[in-house]
Amino acid sequence: MIRHITITLIFFIALCSSLYSQTAAVNDESRLVRLIKAQSAEMYQSDFRDIRRVTGPAQFLHNNTLIICDTAIWDLKQNVVDAIGNVKIIQGKTILSSDKVHYLADSSLAQVRGSLVELLDKDSNRLRTNYLDYNTKDSIAYFYNGGSMMDKSGKVIESFYGYYHSKIERFKFLQKVEMTTDSMVLKSDSLAYWSAVNRVDFLGSTYAWQEDGFLSAMSGWYDRDKEHYNFERSAYLLNKENEVWAERILYMNDSSRAELFNNVQILDTAQSMIIFSDYAKYRGEPVYAELYKNPSIAYYSIEDGVKDTLFFAADTIKYKTVSRNSVDSLSYKAFLKRYQESKRDPIAEMYGKKVSTPPPLKKGEEVEIESTAEETAVEETAVEETAKDTLYRYIDANKNVRFFRSNLQGRSDSLSFNSIDSIIRLYKNPVIWSKDNQFTSDSIQIVISEKRLKRADLMSNAFVISKEDSIHFNQIKATDISAYFQNGELSRFDAFGGVSVLFFIAEDSIITTMNQKESRAMKAIIQDKQISKVWYYENVQSDAYPIIDLDKSKKRLRGFKLRLSERPLSRLDVCNRIIRPSKRLEVSSYTLPIFTYTKIFFGITPQLPPLGAKKEAEQLIKETPPKDESSEILPDIER
Repeated sequence: MIRHITITLIFFIALCSSLYSQTAAVNDESRLVRLIKAQSAEMYQSDFRDIRRVTGPAQFLHNNTLIICDTAIWDLKQNVVDAIGNVKIIQGKTILSSDKVHYLADSSLAQVRGSLVELLDKDSNRLRTNYLDYNTKDSIAYFYNGGSMMDKSGKVIESFYGYYHSKIERFKFLQKVEMTTDSMVLKSDSLAYWSAVNRVDFLGSTYAWQEDGFLSAMSGWYDRDKEHYNFERSAYLLNKENEVWAERILYMNDSSRAELFNNVQILDTAQSMIIFSDYAKYRGEPVYAELYKNPSIAYYSIEDGVKDTLFFAADTIKYKTVSRNSVDSLSYKAFLKRYQESKRDPIAEMYGKKVSTPPPLKKGEEVEIESTAEETAVEETAVEETAKDTLYRYIDANKNVRFFRSNLQGRSDSLSFNSIDSIIRLYKNPVIWSKDNQFTSDSIQIVISEKRLKRADLMSNAFVISKEDSIHFNQIKATDISAYFQNGELSRFDAFGGVSVLFFIAEDSIITTMNQKESRAMKAIIQDKQISKVWYYENVQSDAYPIIDLDKSKKRLRGFKLRLSERPLSRLDVCNRIIRPSKRLEVSSYTLPIFTYTKIFFGITPQLPPLGAKKEAEQLIKETPPKDESSEILPDIER
């Protein structure tokens, strides 16, 4: 039989207090649930259960947590409260709202359910879901089956399930995580959001899209106030023209700057360059990079269908792109003058005719010219014709410079390059090698045209050593020497100013004679890697000596020095990095966040930032079937 008793609120509170005081000795104080406010209550007793039906607004207190509702069913024996209608759970500055709550006091667990469950923290972050459990003792909330959190500025984070630790003010989002920032949208396996400091920690694989690019990594953090990102473990950055890899990328979105750490690679497809280091300071558009800790650069090209790459390294390297409007006018004119000088043919100007590769001639044929004929005007290129691109590349390398290409290697103390004049300049004791030839001088200029090696100018104290056999070396010494290349091979060289020459001549494959000449200038044509014809100009003196009677000291010009021990033998002597292939097409296939739970619980779909890089990559996929891009973009080199 059920007895029904209606009591006034005051009498009910007094009765409850009396009952609790009588059982306090046998019950843990932490079990006590106090009804501190209600309009009325009805008491039921059945099967040894004490049940109270409380109408209100009603308020219960447990673990310093206030539970407010329209009505409640309170099971005193089981120590359970079922709160129904306009339910709020308030603990400190954390507020939970829902249609109903099943509160298990002995477990300090509030099972919050309803058509809309909302958790509001002290920073006005609103987490919405349908299913949430809240431990009032530990102040930890757990949601599942989807949830979305929106901050006061409208930015959202959503996931399939997650946690909120009120005491440390941390949200943790797990599985199918999607998020918006001021400049990005991202997806992650899991992340933690520290509301007190407005910081996000990425706890798994993370993809992020922004207006001009893409970022990814396996872990890291994001400072929401400063718009700074720290991506770690296989970090990757993509923008319109560059791809960047590193073990860690610290990216400052407010200034488009980044610091890159460990195993850094920057692929600049627009400039056909790959940049490596273990620490770099980087900025995009226009690109600027300072490279430290074992830096190197690969500059790849295709000559007559053959892929090749120039690798060079130094202790420090600085690389930047500069717009035409940003180039100092005096420097620009100086670069153009140097460009025009590189197009000149001094021998043709001095001795009356353009020099071109002649038909095959007998090896060693010589022509002596004692006087000049007529001068040929220099064909100059107009300034505007050399300034077709709006962006120019600058490279400065300092200390311990070395480089390797299949047909050219070298060393120097420092190196500089810009794409205005396309000249690589080597300073302080430079040396370059081409096949069996060694070139040295006080400074060297290497001219690149249409990504091809065209010319090398040895400036002041020039010396060329060419291996004839294991003990005999042809030698040319002059004030300046210019070496010309066709299809990557040495095709001609000219010498100017006090030229001294030693050539060794073979008969029946046995070297028998050394020919020594001096003149004001000379030029030599190379065919099949051998000197086929030589011209000597003005004040020519010639002597020939049998090898058998020749003292060893006579076989060397003054200043002769072989530097073969310094020569890089492979690209690994310059750059031992494993080259990563482009991921641009792969990234374009990744799906963007769709914010399913945000649409359900907030009724909106977050607006995505303009995603130019992704759209361009998607268009590329439409135009080009997916394939191994590394075989197309990167040269045929050791990986």
